[in-house]
Amino acid sequence: MTAVAVWDHKPTAAEMLEARLARGWTPTPTATREGPVVLGYAACAISRANSPAT
Repeated sequence: MTAVAVWDHKPTAAEMLEARLARGWTPTPTATREGPVVLGYAACAISRANSPAT
């Protein structure tokens, strides 16, 4: 297995999330007892989308 580096540094979670979102990726909710929830750092994309613009 060969890995190809696309970053010239170790990316932060925020950088990786922004890159995914820029490529059209959307977080997938996980079914929980409380209902569908986006888990992990990807939940930041949901809260950002729902926050009022300043």
